[in-house]
Amino acid sequence: MEDLNKIIDNTETDNSDLSRFTESYASFNRIINSLQRKYLELKEDFSAQNELLVQVNKKLVEQTERNITATEYLNSILHSISAGVITVDQDGKITHFNPSASLILGIPATEPLQKLYRDIIPPGDPSYANALRTAESGNEYDSVEKTVTLPDSSKLRLSVSTALIKDKDGLPIGATEVFQDLTKIKKMENQIARLNTLAALGEMAATIAHEVRNPIAGIGGFASLLDKDISEDDPNKNLIGKIIKGVNNLDLTVDTLLNYTRFEEIHKKDLNCNEFLRQTIEQFTNDHNEMLEKIEIKNSMINSGDDLEICIDPMLFRQVLFNIMKNGIEAIDYKGRISVQTEKLSRQKAVENYSERLIFGLQETVVEIKISDSGSGINENSIDDIFSQFFTTKSDGNGLGLAVAWKIVKTHGGDMFVENHKIDSGATFTILLATRINERPGD
Repeated sequence: MEDLNKIIDNTETDNSDLSRFTESYASFNRIINSLQRKYLELKEDFSAQNELLVQVNKKLVEQTERNITATEYLNSILHSISAGVITVDQDGKITHFNPSASLILGIPATEPLQKLYRDIIPPGDPSYANALRTAESGNEYDSVEKTVTLPDSSKLRLSVSTALIKDKDGLPIGATEVFQDLTKIKKMENQIARLNTLAALGEMAATIAHEVRNPIAGIGGFASLLDKDISEDDPNKNLIGKIIKGVNNLDLTVDTLLNYTRFEEIHKKDLNCNEFLRQTIEQFTNDHNEMLEKIEIKNSMINSGDDLEICIDPMLFRQVLFNIMKNGIEAIDYKGRISVQTEKLSRQKAVENYSERLIFGLQETVVEIKISDSGSGINENSIDDIFSQFFTTKSDGNGLGLAVAWKIVKTHGGDMFVENHKIDSGATFTILLATRINERPGD
């Protein structure tokens, strides 16, 4: 009986365990099914999100490509424009520096990036017209003219405009500076003003010359008639001869004055400097052969190369050289030496020697043409007036030869001056012309 009860108790226990197992298994199945549903839902959601992500990524790629294209286009514009462009952030660091800014200021394009503006860019005068001051103060400037002194001591005239750079919320994040090189424009303005002054003086001188010529012609005519009527042994014959000679000299002066005041139209050409000088000296020698029996004329070039080019009007500039060499021949009393020496200066030397005399661009330097003689030199009291109209130390001179030469050189945008030799006797006329630095490989 006891064994039967044990069997019944064990059976009941087994049934109870089986029931719990069955319930646990059913619960497990429910969890599995729930997880499977969640998995399928997550899978569907993942697919939807992934598809959305693909679309967003596609739009992002397209937007990035558009931004890159726009950036490249903007950079292309900034690289192409002739104006210099500099941008700075709120800390005053340079974030953009285009090639034109590099060319105008003579600073390598990559050197200023991420460096402080005040450490790299010359402040200029007035000093407030720049991107740094705009970023600091918020004040914007439009077309302010200022002078900038470069490290090589040359001076530039710039037109500067500045503006704030703002983010999408309108808050300032930096400033930009745009500037144009006005140096050549100012040079042209000075030349035009000089030419206008010469033109005005020319008109006045021409009017006076025409007014003088008529009575001169009358005086000369009457003097010639008197000369014919007076016998050779008459003491007044010599006096009338002096009157006729004076009238002829005065008439020649009027002609020279009219030529001086006449506006010369310039036709510039790029010429080989050495070849031009050689041909000019050869022509001068042929034209004045009878004067040059005891005169030696030498032509030499220093550090200039055989292919140095100068941009001049050959006819007018030949007149300049002729006038100076003729002046030299007379200074040495038709015996001695005249030398023509040409040198293309380095830009540093050109700036050091002639920045106050000439305005030349960043890619330009100076060609010196020196014409020296072995004469007695020029009186120091007269040297400042040597190029003045009608100034002469010769009894038969009209004082316009060197004035005409100076005028032509100035019209070419150059300069001319004269100095006595410090060691030996004689004087040197120096002609200065601007020329391109990169006019041949290796310059």
